[in-house]
Amino acid sequence: MWRGIAENFRQTSYGGYLAIVRILVGYHFLEVGWPKVARGFYSGESLPERLAGAVQDPLGWHRDFIFNVVVPHPVLFSYLVAFGEVAIGVALVTGCLVRVASLFGAFHNFNILFAIAIPDGNGVQIRLNRLYIFLHLLFICAAAGRSLGLDGWLKKKFPRSWLF
Repeated sequence: MWRGIAENFRQTSYGGYLAIVRILVGYHFLEVGWPKVARGFYSGESLPERLAGAVQDPLGWHRDFIFNVVVPHPVLFSYLVAFGEVAIGVALVTGCLVRVASLFGAFHNFNILFAIAIPDGNGVQIRLNRLYIFLHLLFICAAAGRSLGLDGWLKKKFPRSWLF
């Protein structure tokens, strides 16, 4: 077992180091998502309040999406946010279906960036969401789940699949 882990860091690629970053990002998603699930965020009560600042969303089509689709259905989207963050976190920590999870993670962070962070003018949140969008795209391109993750094992079992 230790031999396989050590091989991830002896390769000429940086997969092992990228796996550490992937696990930390996954841990962050679990740390943010689990309290939402545990405290009943999915009741939908706090989502419209949180999205009230989206009036200042710089993208008109995104602003229309938030107010015409998300705000009228707060319970559905609260479930998607809470359980989606946990699912993304579990996938990134375990390294299973990282490309799919990172695609959803980039989409999630894009929505937070334009619906919450930019309208609030919170510089830290803006930079954090930009960083996470970049990292998710990097995880997709580099197939980051193959090092220290289940995607490496799954890729051996299903070599033609683009998911791993």
